[in-house]
Amino acid sequence: MASAVAYDPYDDIDNNPFSEPRETTTIPQESGAHETDDPSETSTPTVQHENPQSDEMSLELVPERKANKFQLVVKVTGLERIGTFTNKKENPTLKFDVSTNLPTFRKPQHRNIKKTMTEFQNLFTFLNGSIPETFVPALPVAHTNYGISNSEDYYKTVKNFQEWFDRIAADPLILRSEEIAFFIESDFNTYTPVGKSKLPVSGLKRKTLKQLTPPFDECLELAEFRPLVKSIRHLSQDIQLKLLKLSKLRKSVSQDENAVGKGFKEMAQDPSQTQSHSKFYIKFGKTLTAVGDIDSVMATLDVATLYDGLEWIAQDTYVVKESLTNRHFLMRDLLQAQQNSRFRQEQARKLRAKRDVSPLKVDDAIRALKVATTTEHELTLKLRRITANMLLQKREWLEWYDKTLINSIKEYTVRKIEYERKKLSLLERIRSDVRAVDEAGGLSRLGRGTGVVRDGSTATKPSQSAQGDSWTNDRRSRAFEPSVLKTEFDASLENEQGVDEITEDQYTLDARSAAHLLGSSSF
Repeated sequence: MASAVAYDPYDDIDNNPFSEPRETTTIPQESGAHETDDPSETSTPTVQHENPQSDEMSLELVPERKANKFQLVVKVTGLERIGTFTNKKENPTLKFDVSTNLPTFRKPQHRNIKKTMTEFQNLFTFLNGSIPETFVPALPVAHTNYGISNSEDYYKTVKNFQEWFDRIAADPLILRSEEIAFFIESDFNTYTPVGKSKLPVSGLKRKTLKQLTPPFDECLELAEFRPLVKSIRHLSQDIQLKLLKLSKLRKSVSQDENAVGKGFKEMAQDPSQTQSHSKFYIKFGKTLTAVGDIDSVMATLDVATLYDGLEWIAQDTYVVKESLTNRHFLMRDLLQAQQNSRFRQEQARKLRAKRDVSPLKVDDAIRALKVATTTEHELTLKLRRITANMLLQKREWLEWYDKTLINSIKEYTVRKIEYERKKLSLLERIRSDVRAVDEAGGLSRLGRGTGVVRDGSTATKPSQSAQGDSWTNDRRSRAFEPSVLKTEFDASLENEQGVDEITEDQYTLDARSAAHLLGSSSF
């Protein structure tokens, strides 16, 4: 950004229209300062700024990052949900400990601090409006889709707030805000921002200005960064909508699976069925019901893992996008300040060209020119500082986004595999019952003439062994110890109406074998 020309009555004649021509020593200007002798050369206002090419140049404009000797260590210790259901869900109480060397605090150690979600929102609103140079991290959601009565919700919410505090403590510009000390040292449920801050433009005017084409930006990194952040937000919201639809469909499928399982149990009451078949239908119906319960849990996990992770990303991208929009508003203000400065300078030159000029008009013109150039100079330095810090934070934010998205995908995948294995273990337990129904060991249904085991004892043996799959004769290339994990859905498979109890000799599958079974047909 070409810095503005600050008015100086002892500078040369081009900058002081009322001085007499004389030889002067030019005072050094700010880096990037620009002067013009011909006003026509600057008739078209453009926002120009210096684009820092290195971290060293950026650190010079943001000295807080160069000598960051202050620290804030926060340890989240617990979460409380009290009051009505709405208050438990939307306004939980967070407990944490603080250790710091910031001079704004009255003491270095604070223990067992309690703050409500409303107080956190008040702090975030103040920081977002008072520190335009930085990307203030968005608050995590007050609850997760696990459900507020679930232990998973407790640990996930505590973890998210711990990460939020870590991001706050890593930003030296936020640490230097006295509001952090006011927030931590205030009494429980009494904090309101002490200082006053607001966005540069808000309401209908903000919506209107956002529709206009942004001013020309010579900082290509930030000019390209805002569309990128906006597209990430839109894509995240689009994926969230699809996840919600998929979750609803999965829950509907689980209800249908439960209904099918119930139908098989009712089929066992048919007096025309043999006793062995009745037992099989009851057990098979219970298994389908348990599988439906697993699918219902998986539908909830899809939303509680990937959806919640994308929700935080969507909120944070909105904060970043609006911060970059505020920078555009500042660039527009600078354009107007440059136009006003040139107008005042031209007006002063016209007064100087007149023979009879009122001293009052001269004083007013000098005063107006000084105010205009000072305002331009301040806006220029402010824009350069914001640009330098945002260039540094851009890299940090992209790292956080990449880490958060990968962790969400990892959690989603791990939980998916976990419950698919549980589903597989339940289905594996009725394999022997399916084979026992057929006197030929079940292989006759496949139309196979060979490999039929006529020994009735084979019905109790697992079909998956070290030798391979006894149904398909697939051989395994590695040693395989069959065993099936116990699951929380085993209770639904207990003995009922004379059905045999499930034996304790269960069979579990390791990760590689489970993946193989999921990828191939077993029946």
